[in-house]
Amino acid sequence: MINIELLVSKGLRIQEDAQDLLEKCDSGSLKFLLMSDGFVTLADVERAISLQKQELIQKPLENKRTFRITNWEPSSTKKGKVDSFLSYFRNRYKKLKRLLRQRISDFPVLDSFDKAKNLGGKLRVIGMVTECKATRNGNMLITLEDESGELLVVVSKDSKAFEKSKHVLHDEVLAIDGRMSNGFLMASELVYPDLPIKQEVKTSEEDAAIMYLSDLHVGSRFFMEREFRSMLAWLNCRGEGKELAEKIRYIIIAGDVVDGVGIYPKQETELVITDVFKQYSFFDELMCEIPDRIEIFVAPGNHDAVRRAEPQPMLPEEFFTRRMHRLTNPGWVEIEGLKHLVYHGTSMDSIIASLEHCDYVHPDKTMIELLKRRHLSPIYGENLIAPGDEDHLVIDNEPDIVHMGHLHKNAYSIYRGVVLLNSGTFQEQTEFQLRMGHVPSPCLVPVFECKTGKVQHVHFHK
Repeated sequence: MINIELLVSKGLRIQEDAQDLLEKCDSGSLKFLLMSDGFVTLADVERAISLQKQELIQKPLENKRTFRITNWEPSSTKKGKVDSFLSYFRNRYKKLKRLLRQRISDFPVLDSFDKAKNLGGKLRVIGMVTECKATRNGNMLITLEDESGELLVVVSKDSKAFEKSKHVLHDEVLAIDGRMSNGFLMASELVYPDLPIKQEVKTSEEDAAIMYLSDLHVGSRFFMEREFRSMLAWLNCRGEGKELAEKIRYIIIAGDVVDGVGIYPKQETELVITDVFKQYSFFDELMCEIPDRIEIFVAPGNHDAVRRAEPQPMLPEEFFTRRMHRLTNPGWVEIEGLKHLVYHGTSMDSIIASLEHCDYVHPDKTMIELLKRRHLSPIYGENLIAPGDEDHLVIDNEPDIVHMGHLHKNAYSIYRGVVLLNSGTFQEQTEFQLRMGHVPSPCLVPVFECKTGKVQHVHFHK
């Protein structure tokens, strides 16, 4: 059904005899109606319906689309009471402990620290890190916690595990190999939950392609509308690169589709659209220019009009007139047999601040650290969390492709057979980024070819 209010908001007046037919129109007719000059007449509506039918008839028969979405249930989060956080961390520990027990070990894996304290010989324990600090003699002291209590772990500066211990994060769940001595576990190895190693990138039999977007920031004066419209023209097979454009059947957007309102101090000075609903209306108008042969999946980010705490629920359905598949943040979608983990990436700021080898230039380094830990926001307190009975930020499934945004910097890497993509931005460098020395990579769009596993980057920056 067509959103009549959207047409009115675009300055169009609807003649009375057109309104009844307009209410029966499919949303796919909207882009043709937006071409009307001032008035929407009955003839305009009939023409829009006819053009949409022609577009459907012209679609290649082989363009069948296969996908399946897995979102978390909003009912599984609770108010931020103490019991809610206890349930949340117990579930995190339980999930990650199960993953760690699947890692091969030459030593017995003990269920509790109580048993470890009474055993000799080499062993493996699993716990959540509550503290990690250097001692006066240069060793590393890690405090682990499980359901039975605490255990102090010493990583000697002479141990092969010492370098790895420098990268231990608060609140992550680890397995540690070692030997008990005077009430301390003397560590010989630190083990992450990590992903299993796949020999090669997974592909599909279907000769289709998937485009990845994020951080459009529609409504900002820095939104690169001209370049974005160039991309829209390309998707409609106008201009060079038609062969690849015709293959695209899916677009995944990993959050921050609009700039929002009140996100940071004095933001209003950087907005050209100061009403968040009008920002989404303009975004929806742009989406309506994407051919109907393409399925669009959209997740929220920290600038979008949902709660800031993660996991984030889907964007409201009423924001869109075009057919859109809404994802949670994080969300999972299987496309042509390829499992996608889609996460906006807000927690990457805290990882970059904590690990010296991570930075804003190479987002894939930070993405790898999250995958090693099998958790999208391992450091509690640095990123807003909505607690519940289940921790939906644990990566308990094995993705084929991981798609993030947030850092406004493109990245492409393969980690243990998993494709990692950061899709950059369509926002030029902001004044804040300029002060911080952060240089974005705008209008560089990654495209994954399902049949070959090849990733191409299409540049729309003029």
